[in-house]
Amino acid sequence: MSQNATLFVALSTGQNIANLLPILELFEPGDRVLWIESATAQRLGWSIGPCEVLRRHGIDEVEIARLADDDPGSCYRLLSESDSVRAAGAVRLVSNGGTKPQMLAAFQALSGRLTELLYNHDRQCVLERYPHPPQGTVSRVPYGRHRIDLMDVLACNRMEIVPGKEECVWPGEPPALPDYGKDPFYTKDRHARIWQWVHDRPPRPEKAFTYEKASQLAPEQKQRLRNNILEGCGLPADTTIKSEKGMLARVYNSAHKLDLEAWEQQAKRVSTEEAPNVGREFEDAVAARLLVWLAKQPLFSQIVQSVWRNVSVRRQGSREDAAELDIALLLKNGLLLHFECKSFDAALKDMDARLAVLQRSASQLARIAICIPSYSGLDNAPWCNELSQNVKKISGWKQFEKIEFTLPGQPGTSFEDSIEAWLRRWLPPDE
Repeated sequence: MSQNATLFVALSTGQNIANLLPILELFEPGDRVLWIESATAQRLGWSIGPCEVLRRHGIDEVEIARLADDDPGSCYRLLSESDSVRAAGAVRLVSNGGTKPQMLAAFQALSGRLTELLYNHDRQCVLERYPHPPQGTVSRVPYGRHRIDLMDVLACNRMEIVPGKEECVWPGEPPALPDYGKDPFYTKDRHARIWQWVHDRPPRPEKAFTYEKASQLAPEQKQRLRNNILEGCGLPADTTIKSEKGMLARVYNSAHKLDLEAWEQQAKRVSTEEAPNVGREFEDAVAARLLVWLAKQPLFSQIVQSVWRNVSVRRQGSREDAAELDIALLLKNGLLLHFECKSFDAALKDMDARLAVLQRSASQLARIAICIPSYSGLDNAPWCNELSQNVKKISGWKQFEKIEFTLPGQPGTSFEDSIEAWLRRWLPPDE
């Protein structure tokens, strides 16, 4: 190790993206990384993903030190006796990892060698740098060098993007605004068409009772069903049937299944013209307006690493998708924001499940904003009245940000105002 080289010390954690960003922002050729794994980190495989990401970004000089337990004393002894620490020209400790007692032990063990304490801020897109011994004020530096992207954030939790339809849409030229969401007459017509289509469809067939319950409530119908089956098969009514109960239940359930499949096939045969894909048009409009706004906002664009569309996420090596991201916005501090587009309504149970999966895939700090249309001036339309009720309902879900998609020039808080209010909290200080 070069006499002037820096040793980055990091304690593995369940949110390892926070460890990586300070390292990748400041790493220079010749530097090294000392990655400390507690017994819990080893058992849960926390280091597999981040070490893969370090190698992906050209950092191969990684020493993994494994502790026999989670005791802070073990961490203290390891760092106090480390040859890598003694040989380093400078030592930078990333303070995002490990438990608080483990981090305190690491800080004390390095006190005679420590050059700088680093912290990836989760509420602002900055790297905090605390010189050691303390002198002057803390330096809060906006991220500008690291090239972490969505696939890296996911890899830290051993997740991956399902290749196929995903698209990175920013940085890049913003698209032209589509007619939906820009032209009030076109927008109103698309909603009116899908509203009418939904209300003209026959209701989804529901089975009132199980076969057993129906038999108990109407035993005479059970005998009638039996007679009809025998008659349809050309058999006399006194024919003995083995496993009669099971056969009658299968026929009973098959009738409902046939109803349900016919209902589903009807939906598949409907043309796009008959049933406008308002959901897709709404997603396109939200993405376009977001990107146009972002291109005009240098303060906000500097904290955004990338914007993605149509991303499916799964566990590495799995064939089953775990999450679907309509519009994913990755901030430079590693925070993943998901714009969940709902063109008419959302279910709280479904949204809670989506948030849980997102946080397992990225980090516990990942957030969801529910984007839903909110059109004033069209209140005389029945679909618009119901849509307004849905907006009010979603407003009560405090674990989610609500961003109302408005028509250009619409009075009140605009779509762009709502985005700015949400993202402003992550701006660097004094900006």
